[in-house]
Amino acid sequence: MTGAGQPALEPPALILAADHRARGVVTVERYADYLGALRAALPSCDGILASTQPLRQLAADGLLRPPCRSYLSVNRTGIAGSAFELDDRLVASIDTAAGEGWTGIKHMVRIDLADPAGAGALELLGQVLDQARRAGLEALVETVVWRDGSVARDTDSVVLAAVVAHDLGAPLLKVPVPHAEPGSPRVEAVARVVASVGVPVLFLGGPPPDAAPSERRRTLLHEVDDVMEGGAAGVALGRRLYLDGDPAELAKTVAEIVHRR
Repeated sequence: MTGAGQPALEPPALILAADHRARGVVTVERYADYLGALRAALPSCDGILASTQPLRQLAADGLLRPPCRSYLSVNRTGIAGSAFELDDRLVASIDTAAGEGWTGIKHMVRIDLADPAGAGALELLGQVLDQARRAGLEALVETVVWRDGSVARDTDSVVLAAVVAHDLGAPLLKVPVPHAEPGSPRVEAVARVVASVGVPVLFLGGPPPDAAPSERRRTLLHEVDDVMEGGAAGVALGRRLYLDGDPAELAKTVAEIVHRR
């Protein structure tokens, strides 16, 4: 494990995202297979964000020693596809994260402008940020605009989500890659998001595209290259890494792109 109060994440960084199953996104049903894929990818990663059980297991395996960062995912009640999907309440406390020696916490906030109850999500974010700051823990905040039942990936929405969380005090952001054509348009969209805030911004991977495995890889690597060119602090990848046929090789390749920036 890594201890509370350590220096903040030093970009550029590749963070392994491993909290999907707790939200009902069970892309790998057998737990042993899931852990095996995470173990394979983790040596090339600078840190991991995960829900309670996988994080504890990987720490017990001796895989989370410094300088590896560790972020406990603290609000996972919004089960995918449920009537309460946007009701992301706490399932772990800041005290637990500090007591177990994690580097920080990961908190998700989804902003639905059509949801009258959405103010509660921002209130919870503010409380968690305050508690994490007092506990000496880094707060990695995943912030998205939620529209019509899914993540809004247009650049305006990504900027809005980033600005709201940033101005409430988030010290490290995780946001979607803006939907733009590969190459210069995507680089410029990422640069606009990064310029809208004053803290490091990680860009999330999202679900793998419906394509052949080789095409999935090419798409991901081009995306990572554009994101880093646009000034990102790094990427936070989950399913697009651990669902690959060779997570270790893919994580190593992604890390090379991230770190050469």
